[in-house]
Amino acid sequence: MLLNARFSLPLTALFVIALSIATAPSSEAADHLDSPSVTADGTLDINDVFAFQSPSNPSNSVLVLSVNPAAGVLSPTTFNSRSVYEINIDNTGDAVADVRYEVHFARLRRGSQRMLVLRDDGSVAASGSTGQNVAISGGGQVRADLFEDPFFFDLDGFNNGFQFTGTDFFAGLNVSAIVLELPSSQLNGASSNIAVWARTINGGQQFDRMGRPAINTALISSDPLKDLFNASLTTNDTQNFAAEVQANIESLNGGDTATAAALTAILLPDVLTFDTSSTAGFLNGRQLANDVIDAELNLLTNGAVTEDGVDANDATFLTTFPYLAAPN
Repeated sequence: MLLNARFSLPLTALFVIALSIATAPSSEAADHLDSPSVTADGTLDINDVFAFQSPSNPSNSVLVLSVNPAAGVLSPTTFNSRSVYEINIDNTGDAVADVRYEVHFARLRRGSQRMLVLRDDGSVAASGSTGQNVAISGGGQVRADLFEDPFFFDLDGFNNGFQFTGTDFFAGLNVSAIVLELPSSQLNGASSNIAVWARTINGGQQFDRMGRPAINTALISSDPLKDLFNASLTTNDTQNFAAEVQANIESLNGGDTATAAALTAILLPDVLTFDTSSTAGFLNGRQLANDVIDAELNLLTNGAVTEDGVDANDATFLTTFPYLAAPN
């Protein structure tokens, strides 16, 4: 483990956090440590994916991919120099990427990593270094850096049978994130409705993937299935996982089969559906401040559980690029 000097918490608190995350069941955070396989490399473990209309330019869309759960405690604070980070956009409704951005990193040198952003045709969209706002050819910008973890959730209350106390388990933690802001016209197809998901690729194989929060963590039960989910393509989600997801929703909503089936059809394939022309948040994309846990608890339990008591992030998000808060 790497200990990041920018953490202001005492060592004893860091140890407790590390122990709590490492020993917690894998079905409790947005996508942090969501399966046994991803614990092998935090730099490739996708924590969260966000997609929202830029608050500073409504013609732009912001796409965020975070990795390194508890960066500096359980994970490094750097990106993997031997792997690929992908942000995929489907604009035809078939869960197949029509637009793709690949982000590659060099090894850490003098405190930063060189970064190369490629489009799906292999052309260079941007080139620069971590810790800097880098312009993207054709409009927009990208930044890869260490940030405060934007996820907020009473994890301990969830583990304690929904006995929530309103304590944000993720307060004080950091992640590594890639933030892309792009003209929405570069993402849209015939309409402004798109789907977004992220993948990490290691050795030519898919290591992790994520669209909406908590699909794998909360709605896939066994460790082998969780590993399979992370290695599977979005196009196979309905065939491979619909029965599992529906059964788990039914276990949460009191056996309401019709509602569980309807929600399963919405939640699979695991992509973040987003109307780039709309300022609405989750389930339309996902904004940083969206309380996705409350929304999902309410949906999945048929209103039996409506909140975890954590209503906002512990740090204030920025109103301008790169939007995420500075690291702890």
